[in-house]
Amino acid sequence: MLESDMISKIWKRLMLRGTSFSGSYKKLRGLYLQADPWQMSSDKEQHRFIETNRMLANLAPKYGSILELGCGEGHQSEHLAKLTNSLFGLDVSEKAVERARKRCVEGTFAAAELERLEEAFGARSYDLITACEVLYYLPEIPAAIEMLKSKTDLIFVSNYKERAEKMSQYFPDIEWHRLDDITYEDTVWECRYWQRREQST
Repeated sequence: MLESDMISKIWKRLMLRGTSFSGSYKKLRGLYLQADPWQMSSDKEQHRFIETNRMLANLAPKYGSILELGCGEGHQSEHLAKLTNSLFGLDVSEKAVERARKRCVEGTFAAAELERLEEAFGARSYDLITACEVLYYLPEIPAAIEMLKSKTDLIFVSNYKERAEKMSQYFPDIEWHRLDDITYEDTVWECRYWQRREQST
């Protein structure tokens, strides 16, 4: 590993310390002082994006609108845009959102916390909401999930295997459906979706 890569990795680890389940958005914003802090352009992440799109296309070939939580610099947005003509991306970092707007010109992006979703995009609903590797940064996950359910009939969530065990309590099997894991070498992501049940009349 190059010395610069090693320094970057250590810096990222320090920046992320204490961010899980805390709502420490300031640290997350700080990561974007450098470009692509999550290595989203890597083969590993691109594989995840492709597999995520494949799963989503199996659930529905096209979506009227998609909200991507934690859109970052728009790397996954480029893929999600293929599934809809109306993509919205939300991230806590203004720097990330500026880069996303340049990378994925088809999307509409805003910098705001999830709690300010309506301020960013208005009181609208979405055909699909994606939350890939992002929910475990929120301080009140159950409340966030309930809010998302009020905005859509379909939510897709993925979590790193290392985080998935702690996150599983928020996705009861009676409500959430497991999809195949996404794997790339020694990295595994668990994938789930929630879909609103039609009310019987």
